[in-house]
Amino acid sequence: MDERAGTETPGVSGTRSVVHKVVLGGCTPEPLMSYLKALGILRLVCEDHGHGDPGARGFWRDDVFELWSRLDGTGLEDFFLYHYRPTPIVAPWAGGSGFFKKDNRQAINAMLGSSEGRVARYRETIRGVQAIIDEEHIGDKPQGDDKARLIQRYRRELPDAVVAWMDAAMVLKQAGQSFAPILGTGGNDGRLDFTQNFMQRVVLLGLHQSQPADRSVGWIRQALFGTATRMNSASVGQFAPGRAGGPNSTQGMEGDSADNPWEFVMMLEGSLVLAGAAVRRLGAAGDGRTSFPFTVQAAGIGYASTGRDEVEEARGELWMPLWARAASISEVTALFGEGRAEVHGRPARDAVNFARAAATLGVDRGIASFSRVSLLKRSGKSFLATPAGRFVVTERPDAELLREVDPWLDSFRRACAGDNVPARFTVALRAIDAAVFDFCRYGGPAHFAEILMTLGRAEREMARTPGKIGSSKTKVSPLAGLSFRWVRAAAGGVSLGSDASFDTRRLDTGFQIALALAGVRAAEGSVGKIGPLRANLEPVEAWYGRGIGRTRAKWAENDRAVVWNAADLSSNLAAVLARRVMDGERGGCDTLPIAPSRDALTASPEAIVSFLRGDVDERRIEDLLWGLMLVDPPSRDQPFACRGGSSGSGDRAAGLPSVYDLLKLLFLPRDLVKPRRPSETRWSLARPGERGTHRIRPEPAILALLRAGRVGEAAGIAMRRLRASGLTPVPHRRSGGPSRDGVWSEVRVTPRDGQRLAAALLIPIDPDAIDAIVRRATRIEENEKHNAAPDGSGMPTGSPAAYAAAHAEKET
Repeated sequence: MDERAGTETPGVSGTRSVVHKVVLGGCTPEPLMSYLKALGILRLVCEDHGHGDPGARGFWRDDVFELWSRLDGTGLEDFFLYHYRPTPIVAPWAGGSGFFKKDNRQAINAMLGSSEGRVARYRETIRGVQAIIDEEHIGDKPQGDDKARLIQRYRRELPDAVVAWMDAAMVLKQAGQSFAPILGTGGNDGRLDFTQNFMQRVVLLGLHQSQPADRSVGWIRQALFGTATRMNSASVGQFAPGRAGGPNSTQGMEGDSADNPWEFVMMLEGSLVLAGAAVRRLGAAGDGRTSFPFTVQAAGIGYASTGRDEVEEARGELWMPLWARAASISEVTALFGEGRAEVHGRPARDAVNFARAAATLGVDRGIASFSRVSLLKRSGKSFLATPAGRFVVTERPDAELLREVDPWLDSFRRACAGDNVPARFTVALRAIDAAVFDFCRYGGPAHFAEILMTLGRAEREMARTPGKIGSSKTKVSPLAGLSFRWVRAAAGGVSLGSDASFDTRRLDTGFQIALALAGVRAAEGSVGKIGPLRANLEPVEAWYGRGIGRTRAKWAENDRAVVWNAADLSSNLAAVLARRVMDGERGGCDTLPIAPSRDALTASPEAIVSFLRGDVDERRIEDLLWGLMLVDPPSRDQPFACRGGSSGSGDRAAGLPSVYDLLKLLFLPRDLVKPRRPSETRWSLARPGERGTHRIRPEPAILALLRAGRVGEAAGIAMRRLRASGLTPVPHRRSGGPSRDGVWSEVRVTPRDGQRLAAALLIPIDPDAIDAIVRRATRIEENEKHNAAPDGSGMPTGSPAAYAAAHAEKET
């Protein structure tokens, strides 16, 4: 026993009394039996004004319960051994309770044969129950109307202590009874009646006699302080799975249940703290739904030891609050009776929403954490209160963003609960729930990004059968219009100042690329109507709803723009670029429809280089892309700004392969603008809607050649197109000499690398890199010396020969 030093505090009468701080090492948050035992100890000590302490308080510290009262450790033992009066806990509506034919009546007869004052309330209750049963002429276990009528009479005629127990076990409704999952089906679990076992343990402990049983002393010390003692062999039911016995529980084939009678008694006494705490919730149809304190539907997430079938058959999940401030029994009772777990004013009904409530301060202040317990069917037809981990209450401001997806998620969840639903949809829903739960539990951009990716995966599954899930006739609409704050939450953008902006340059390579791709669309002010890149991934029509201030979307029929399939990322991106080039020509677009949503939301040259080298996780980029395309670009009046690009982008572009520089000039989202004044020294892209000095039309044949690995031929076509556009590509023709386009013919790459090069041309690149690309790929008189190689050959750094050598080395 670890007893902290006592301190003097004012007593109830104004005098000074010593408060003993007793650490109850036998009361831990897990298993459920131990948690309820702590509640029972606090309640019983507080409610006994004669021998207990009405001013007692308790709380959780270092995973044990600490009791502050005028009772020291020895006094606490004596209180239970000699003064504790058992609450008359009975279930005279169930078979096996001791009140009907064929029931075991040994414990009831022992109570009735006792004259001890400690069990006087029990004797009175037993006699009252028997009188009611006799008047109703019921001999066997009651059913249907007989059961309902009995329960109504018990509530009217039995002592208040019994009614409190009934309130903890059930709530009466017009359609019958609703049972608290924590107490099985009204005080029993299968054939195990908790109330019968309670009475048997009261008798075993000798509490119906003038002196407790000899072994009761050792058991009370073990129950309170965790000291070692020999346990009794008796069923403990669902409350302590580790002591339930059964196969593999000890040496040999099967072990017996290990029980301390005091623990079972204190546990059921503790369950009364939950009495009267049922909440009636009105659904949309007005039907009353009963819930019990901190009890929700099981979700099977946050831990990996449950299967889907177990979750479907589970009775529910309990979130037992752990408070870190000393509280009286009235405060604890109020916590359970009025305790809230709400998400935007709606009661949490499952583990995911409970986690959201804890992450958005939708739970009562003072709760430090929750101990999760799942009531799973794991022992034949019996249930076990399986510990499911600890959840620390921590505010996660970004969890508020989940509100934006709630209407869509509710629709998706209803569809997944229908008939003939393919497993891929339920798997996608479970992944979303798990991601939300993990973010609320651990926080951080990586976990929020996982939410975004799981939403994208669900969208991808729906795109295969546009919105139709199972046998439902109602389609689930595409998800769209998430605010740009989702990007910040998922990327972990670093704040740069009072304007709460974040720097896109600091994003990791994969996120940069996915974010740049997700914003691809036709340039602002361009001629022709081409959908965003999303239209190439799934059959959707998207538009901006000015009335609601965000994008809306619906499924499109007979949409031929979709080219995305099960191939790898590079193949799909190359196919998308080819499709957008073709659609741009057919639609009469004046520029290539591959503009970024904002120039700041583009990929750095280093990111492009990493992509070309294959040094990126393409699967993650694809998952991020599907999620990020659900997010709207930042509006002009966003409370924070995106910052991208830098004065050093041109220098960093030096790592780009020369063939990329050459080809990229044919796949720009807007016209090129040549420096026209002495003060202007940099080539740039024209502003949206404006005409530049050089408009370079793309060549569709180039993409087909790249995908076949014929980079040299593609480069030759590009050089001819650039000359036709008024630019002089390098390597350039020497004065009076022949064309040097054939230099590129020496480049040999695999179709895979050619495909990756084609894909890279779709990725919007930092506009600040355009000047360096132009100067490296074309002849600019003012930097000709800078571009010349040391041997004077006129070949720029990163020449075709160097590119070919690099790929040859890579292949080797």
